[in-house]
Order: sequence, then structure tokens, then C-alpha cells
Amino acid sequence: MNIIEKIRDTETQLRSATDPVRQMEHWALLQRLLGRMPVDQAELKRVCEQRDAVGLDDMITRLENPEAFKKEEPLPEFTQTELNDALRAFRHRIKYMKLDQESQISQRDLTTGKSADIGAIQPPGPSEFNPKIWKVLVKKGMLVDEGKGFYREPYSKG
Repeated sequence: MNIIEKIRDTETQLRSATDPVRQMEHWALLQRLLGRMPVDQAELKRVCEQRDAVGLDDMITRLENPEAFKKEEPLPEFTQTELNDALRAFRHRIKYMKLDQESQISQRDLTTGKSADIGAIQPPGPSEFNPKIWKVLVKKGMLVDEGKGFYREPYSKG
């Protein structure tokens, strides 16, 4: 059982408890457990002091499914030239990384001749392009976000 499951289980026990002493124990445990989680500590203190069951449920739901509560920030507009330049730089970087990997010399006298198996790369840094340009390219279907800052070109259909 992970900590979020433990928090949800304790919250369920709190709802079913009729003894005020047991309820206080559950609230104290919830406050300790939630204090270790990435929640607003001032809001946690308020919820626990006021015994706000609805606020508690909302806080736990946000922990269980953080993606549902993320606000989509609007992406900036880029000209087609900027998008093309960024995509060209991305393609150049992946091309040269593949060439570099394929040309590495092993311990033996001859190279292995293996083709590169690079799937995704980190795009050129913020000194070259606005980091949000990669998200715009993903939204337009020109790149695929692999997570943790890695992107790849979509697989060709054919």
C-alpha cells in the first residue's frame, strides 16, 4: 500500500468512525501523512483544524490524479519560419547523434557496424530556441513528447 492509498483508506475510516476519539486519531494521522505530500500546507492546516471533510476529499483527489487539475497555460504563437528552424535544428541534432553513435570504435580492430538505435533526444536548449516551441511542435503533430524533456519525430505511416 502506498502513501496515497493509506491516506484514502484513513479518510474512509474517518468517515465511518462514530467515536470522537477515533475521529481525532484519524484526523491526526491524516495531517501527518498529508504533511509529507506536495500539498498546500496552509490549506492542510485549515482543513484539519476545521475538520473540513469536503476540503480533505478534494485534497486527496488532487493527489490521486494531479493531471486532472493542471491548468493548461496558453502556448505562445510562433511564425512558421521559427517552427521550421526549430524542427530543422532538431533533425540535425538527431542526425548527428546517430552518426556519432554509429561511428564509435569498439575495443576490437574493426567497428561493429551497428545502426544507431536513438529514438528520442533532448532538443536544442533555451539558448537556441524558446523551450515552449517544442510543445507547439508536439501540438501540431510534428514531434512526439516522450516525457522528461525527450522528443522524437512521429513514426512515418507507410
